[in-house]
Formats: sequence, C-alpha cells, structure tokens
Amino acid sequence: MSSEGRGKPVLPPVQRQIIKYCIDNSKDDLGERIYRRVMDKRDDFRGFVESLPKAQRIELSYGLRDFLLKKEFGEKHVLFRSNGFRPDFFAVTADAMTTECVFLDSAVHQSTETLTAWSTLTSTMFSSVRDGFYAEMRRIRRASNCINNAKNKGSVDLSSDTSKDDDQSSRRSNSPADDDARVNSSHNSSGNTTNPLQGSESAGNFLCPPQVY
Repeated sequence: MSSEGRGKPVLPPVQRQIIKYCIDNSKDDLGERIYRRVMDKRDDFRGFVESLPKAQRIELSYGLRDFLLKKEFGEKHVLFRSNGFRPDFFAVTADAMTTECVFLDSAVHQSTETLTAWSTLTSTMFSSVRDGFYAEMRRIRRASNCINNAKNKGSVDLSSDTSKDDDQSSRRSNSPADDDARVNSSHNSSGNTTNPLQGSESAGNFLCPPQVY
C-alpha cells in the first residue's frame, strides 16, 4: 500500500510480508469477527448493526474481509447515518481489525513487529475512510443547499409575478369607475343637470313606477 500523492510505500518490506502472511491465513468470516469484536465494546455500534438488514450486514463484513477500506468505503457509510452510524465507529473498528489480524500471524513473527505493521496499516487505511466519509457529507450538503436555493428563487419569482397580476387587476377594476367619473364631470361642465337615463318616456316608465295625479 502506498501513501496518497506519492509512490512511497506506507509499510517497509518486512511489515508488508507480515501483512501478506496474515491475509493468506485469514478466513471468509474475518470481517464478521472484527465487527463482533466492535459490538462487544460499543453498545451503540451493536444497535447500528442490528438495525441493518441481513444483506447489508453481510456486505459490510465482506467489505472488511476484502479490505475495501478506501474513500469509497467511507462514502458508503454516510447512508447509514439514519441507522445510527457515527464517524467515531471507524476508530474502534480499526482497533478491532488490528487485534483480530494480529491473531492471524499465530506468533510466527515477533508480536511487536506484527502489531506495529497492522497498527500502521489500519491507521492509514481508516484515515482514508474518514476522509471519504466527510467528503461525501460535504457533497450531499452542497447539493441540498443548491436545491433549497433553487426552490427559494422559484418562490420569490412566483410571488413577484402574483404581485404584478394583482396590480394589473386592481387597475382594471378601477377603470369603469374612472370612466363614470369622467362622464359625470363632462355633464356637469356642460350645465346639463338632467339624468341621462330619463331622456325618453319609455325609459322613465321602465325605471320608475307610474305616477297617479
């Protein structure tokens, strides 16, 4: 394994040989044993695991078994926040992985060398995992902010259009009254005080009751 951005390996050749020996001796249930060790230490982690469907538990355990501990592995855990996952679970998982993988050496190498090799490796790997986790959270937050801004902009535009329509409607509703005012003003200015609706006898008989003399 190489450090990011450089070609320099994280582990020296001797420690890489130790890691390879342990991996060759591992079984398919390595990831499951690591998670069980974490569950024994943290009740909240147990609650998180037990909230997952069986298929997702298997997927996570095989992810550890195959050492898919890259940024992509951390990104996937963002989806588990609703199930109670917390970023500090990565640290306790790294410790459990170190302990479980040291046992795989079966004391073939010096215990201190094996412990140092696995501690260095898991520390580097889970640092990348955490980076991936927080990077995905920031990406989701930015996407959410863009959506909210777009919604707010649409709401403001709709409110502005509605106000313009109201203003136009108000001006249209006032125009007949203005016309009446102009008609009355025209009659008054000409000195004609007679009601225009009384200009004919038929009109007067229709609008007013007949008068009896």
